[in-house]
Amino acid sequence: MSTVVAILMLVVGCSDTTTSGNGGSTTPPETTETTTGEPNPEPTTTETTQTKQNKPAISLATAPVGGAPDEVGIEQCASVAWLAGDLPDGTVVTFGAVHLEPDNIFELYQQACQGDRRQCPGLTVRANTEPVSCYVGAKQVANGTEDPNVVIEAEVSCDTEEDCRKVQQEAKKRGTQVEFITGELPTETVEPTETPETPTDG
Repeated sequence: MSTVVAILMLVVGCSDTTTSGNGGSTTPPETTETTTGEPNPEPTTTETTQTKQNKPAISLATAPVGGAPDEVGIEQCASVAWLAGDLPDGTVVTFGAVHLEPDNIFELYQQACQGDRRQCPGLTVRANTEPVSCYVGAKQVANGTEDPNVVIEAEVSCDTEEDCRKVQQEAKKRGTQVEFITGELPTETVEPTETPETPTDG
């Protein structure tokens, strides 16, 4: 009889102790992900826009322009227009600063261009459009023997580098053909002061 009791106690001691119960230890079930077969949602972050590609551009120290003053005098107003012919498609020329060479005979004086005549800085010349004239005014301040040239800087934007090179080569060949006409400034004459005669006795 004691042998049977010992066997029963051995069986009970070896039984599984992981079954749930009040105060008994339990092994947590493994978590499993359920798949629905649908694709993962797209990310909600916005895509960065690509940087716009800059067009080729060059600077002209002397734009190829032509023109002449309306009339000769101390104050003169010269019309200026693009001289280098048709521009390649997509090309835009923007006039910039104006100066005179030499600059010791005339000085810029825009008031010589009366009315609403357009100044040259900021004027744009585009391909396949009629060139528009602008105006430069100047005033003679000294005598000289040289007619000063009107020099206008320009920025050129092109569709291709080859187009920019063509415009640059044409500008070098033509240069500026706008001049102010140098004249003789009137000399100021001062009337001599007359010394009153002193009457003499006798």
